[in-house]
Amino acid sequence: MMELIHMTAAYSNAVLVAILPQVSDFAKKLDLPIPQPITASQVAWSKSMPYKDMIEGAVILTNQYWFAYDWHGYVNSFRSLDDNWFYEKNPATNWARYVGKDAMTTNEAIVLARDTLRKLGYEPEFLHADGPPTSIQGPVDLKNGSHLPYCEIRWESPEPKTLEEQKNRTSMEFQINMEKKTVVGMAMVSGKIQGTPPKIGVEPELESDYQKRMGGKMFVRTNAPPHWLPNRITNANPAGPPSGGPDMKQE
Repeated sequence: MMELIHMTAAYSNAVLVAILPQVSDFAKKLDLPIPQPITASQVAWSKSMPYKDMIEGAVILTNQYWFAYDWHGYVNSFRSLDDNWFYEKNPATNWARYVGKDAMTTNEAIVLARDTLRKLGYEPEFLHADGPPTSIQGPVDLKNGSHLPYCEIRWESPEPKTLEEQKNRTSMEFQINMEKKTVVGMAMVSGKIQGTPPKIGVEPELESDYQKRMGGKMFVRTNAPPHWLPNRITNANPAGPPSGGPDMKQE
């Protein structure tokens, strides 16, 4: 059972310091345009999950790159907040900044997604990405004649029939800028990926113990990280398909 901890600035900072080297290594492997090594001075926002023995969190860098760290000991996702149509929060007003032309085919985008896995040290067949994608969304033609050169490629394992299949089930997504030929976001969830969670030097207090120590007094968490959505990666795209913007059709 997951036990809530009392979140403090000391604990959240310790988690940030612990996961930042792995975030830096992840970004370096993917050749992301981020100065190396990533330091705390490059962090604009961070958040840690408030559960005992679960080192998990997310960071946003000053250059608007977002990363999420899974409690199984690996960076499981990233995205560029400045260049990812599929996570645009205001498509109705910002769609024009994504307009462009395709410089690659969807087949070439699939190859790029698989090459991205290899850069991270995973062969596509290990994560069931050697076959055809489960789905491809985009690129998008708007009814006003504009073109959005972005596609999202997904691989999803079949519905599990056994406990072992459930354990090894894999879900991956890649958002690709087809004009710049770059991966602008990805997420991978798989029981087959296991890293080594880092050790931190701060022992958190359980929320229940904190409440007892406070004697049931009301308190305000002035030291808690700000809320930001999405704060956790799931198998689904939390932003969903683009909506609210110009009329569009899929190619």
